[in-house]
Amino acid sequence: MHAADFQEQFSIAGRRLGGGAPCLFIAEAGVAHFGDMDMAIQLVELAADAGADVFKTQVFDVDELIAAELPEWRDRLRPRNLSLAEFKELKTLCDERDLLFIATAHNESRISWLQELDVPAIKVGSGERGNPGFLTRLAELDRPMIVSTGMYDERDVGEALEACAKGGCDRVALLHCITAYPTPEEQVNLAAMDRLAELFPGPVGYSDHTRDHLALLAAVARGAEVVEKHITILRDVPNAQDWKVSAGPEDLATLVANVRRIEAMLGHGRKEPTAAEREGQVWATKSVVARHDLAAGAVLRPDDLITKRPGSGIPANQVNDIVGRTLARDVVADTLLQMKDLA
Repeated sequence: MHAADFQEQFSIAGRRLGGGAPCLFIAEAGVAHFGDMDMAIQLVELAADAGADVFKTQVFDVDELIAAELPEWRDRLRPRNLSLAEFKELKTLCDERDLLFIATAHNESRISWLQELDVPAIKVGSGERGNPGFLTRLAELDRPMIVSTGMYDERDVGEALEACAKGGCDRVALLHCITAYPTPEEQVNLAAMDRLAELFPGPVGYSDHTRDHLALLAAVARGAEVVEKHITILRDVPNAQDWKVSAGPEDLATLVANVRRIEAMLGHGRKEPTAAEREGQVWATKSVVARHDLAAGAVLRPDDLITKRPGSGIPANQVNDIVGRTLARDVVADTLLQMKDLA
C-alpha cells in the first residue's frame, strides 16, 4: 500500500471524517479520572454536555508499559487506572450520551481490551513513534486509526503509515502534535499540518497541549479535520501534567462552540456576494452621478460625470460606456443617472 492508497475520508460509527465533514472533536480524558470511577463518569458527562464528538481514554498495564528503570513513573501511573469492567461501564454511558468511545492501548495486553470494548476507532499516542510492530498489530484490528505524531519527523511519519498499511488499515488520520506539557506557543508549528497533508491524502488534524485554546482554534481555521483536547475536572494536581493543558467545566463547552463557529465562518470557499451583503451592494457601492446640471439633448462628456454612493443607479464601472450618449431629459446636479435618462 502506498501513501496514495489511504482513504481521503471515512466514517467512524457513522460519523464522517474528512472530505468537508465537520471537524471531529475528541475530548481526551486520559488518566484525569485518577483511578476514581465517579470522576471518570463526571468526565464523560463533561464531554457530552459540552458537545464533544468523542470521549477518549487510555488503557494500560503499568508494569508492561514502564520498565523498572523508571520506578517514579510506575508509582505515578499505577493508581491512575481502571478495570476493563469500569471501562465497559464508561462506554455504555457514552453510548447513552451519543458520544463515541475510543481508547489508546499503551501495551500489548491491552489490545484485546480494545476488541472487548468494541471501540469504533483506535487512537495511537505519540509515544508509539519508532514502534511500527505495535502499530501494525493495532492496524490488524481493522478499525480506523487516529495517529498522533508528536516527536515525529517525516521519516517517522512514513514508517507509521507503512506499519498501518502492513496491518491492512487504509483508514488513517494523522494529528500534528507537540509532546510538551505545556507546549511553548512559538513551538506549536501548526504549519506542519500542511506538510502532513502533502505526505498522505487522509484526514489531518491537531492534538493540543498548549495552556489555552488559541492553537486549537487556529488549527480549525487552518482546516483541521479532527482536533483533540485534554479535559479535566481537577486543577493544581501534584505530580501530574495533563491538567495544565486541559479544558474543564468552566471552558470546554465554549471551546467546542467556538470550533463550530469557526467552521461556519470558513464557508464554502466560493468568492461571491453573500446574502448578508445584499443591502451593502446598494449603500456601499457607487453609481454614475451628474457632476452639474445637465440639459436634455446634451451629449455626455467625461467631465459631466462623477461616481458616488449609493449603487442604485448606473454602475460606476459603466461610466465610460455612457460617455457620448445623449440625455433624454434634464438632470439636476448630484443626481444618480439611470438608463432611462439616456436617449
